Amino acid sequence: MPPTDAAAWSVCDCGRARRQASRLRRVEGFLDWYLLGVALGLGVAAGIPGLPREEGRGFAVGLVTAVAVAAGVIAALAVVWAVFATLAGVAIGVFSYRKLARPAVPAAALAVAGLSLVPVLGYVLAALSPVLGERLRRRAAGRYAGLRVLAKD
Repeated sequence: MPPTDAAAWSVCDCGRARRQASRLRRVEGFLDWYLLGVALGLGVAAGIPGLPREEGRGFAVGLVTAVAVAAGVIAALAVVWAVFATLAGVAIGVFSYRKLARPAVPAAALAVAGLSLVPVLGYVLAALSPVLGERLRRRAAGRYAGLRVLAKD
């Protein structure tokens, strides 16, 4: 026999809850904003290994898989916008950290993933990554400029 009052329906109508969770809706409340920042920061962390290369491919695949699962869980339980935030974070990470030295990639990716769990730091990481990436590009280009003199033609 189905329940007759509205409170009982809200508790036991799981199908309606799933339909509401799978729709794009407004982001409201602290938890939604926090989870969106976590998804954005995890996206940046997943983008740090960059485009696939031979060395470090296992770490990159594992990290991207973990971030995809986390973004999927966040999107399914709370905010569907988390998928878009994760994709934007991956793009920011890929284009910002292209010049990062290969041995530093795992440490940087794990540090960014850990920091993204702190409230507001996911947004800060996404905003500062292009600035840090530009600094990396400038330093990488100027680091060995003096050695060109010693090169034999």
